[in-house]
Amino acid sequence: MSNQGESSGPATVGQWIARAVAVLILVPVRLLWEGVKLSVRVSIAVVTYFLEHLLVPLCVIVWNWVIKPAWHLLKDGLWGWLLQQVLWGLVLTPVLAFLLDFVLRPLRRAVEDWLWRRILVPAGAWLWRRVVRPMAAWLWRWVLRPLGKIVLGVCVLAVDWLLVRPVRALWRWVLRPLWRALRVTLRFGWRVATVLVGVLIVTPCVFVYRRVLAPVFAALAVVWNVLVARPVRWTYVHVVTPMNRWASEIVTGVFGR
Repeated sequence: MSNQGESSGPATVGQWIARAVAVLILVPVRLLWEGVKLSVRVSIAVVTYFLEHLLVPLCVIVWNWVIKPAWHLLKDGLWGWLLQQVLWGLVLTPVLAFLLDFVLRPLRRAVEDWLWRRILVPAGAWLWRRVVRPMAAWLWRWVLRPLGKIVLGVCVLAVDWLLVRPVRALWRWVLRPLWRALRVTLRFGWRVATVLVGVLIVTPCVFVYRRVLAPVFAALAVVWNVLVARPVRWTYVHVVTPMNRWASEIVTGVFGR
């Protein structure tokens, strides 16, 4: 309680000096800091507003209505006109026509008349007669033809020794004996199979047919004739035919022809 009473008493000289120093030094510094922050915020807001609402729309308007039309005009109209009409029509076309008429065509005629006809053609003919044809004949006679004969002989010998003779020996000593043995085996097997089939299948079938099936079929035929064919024939002759005749006469008598 005594401490609270002492602290709530009148301020001392040191406290008043501290308060004065705080008011004179710290408060202006704080006010200056707040002013600087406020100035920065205001400046940023002004610059942002200027950029968003004034400079950007102005730039868009200038780009869409001034720079872009001017660029299209320069690119499509002025540049195309310069290239097509001025540069190509007034400069390049006359220059190219002049070069073609007075430089290239005379140069071509000079090359054709002088270089080709007077130098290249005679030189080519002389080289063909004196160099190429004799060299080709000599090369064919002394190099290519003997070399071809040697290569052909080597190929013939290689085919004879590597293909013809092995195939001939294979046929003579292996394939032909195997074929003969196979042919004899097939003949013998065919005869044995024929005998076995005749003994095991054909003879029993003939015996069964002659001793069993033929009498049974004959008995069935007799029974069928007696029990079915003859009654049906007698019924058709003695019953059905007269009934058809009577029915035809009755219908003719009632309805007329």
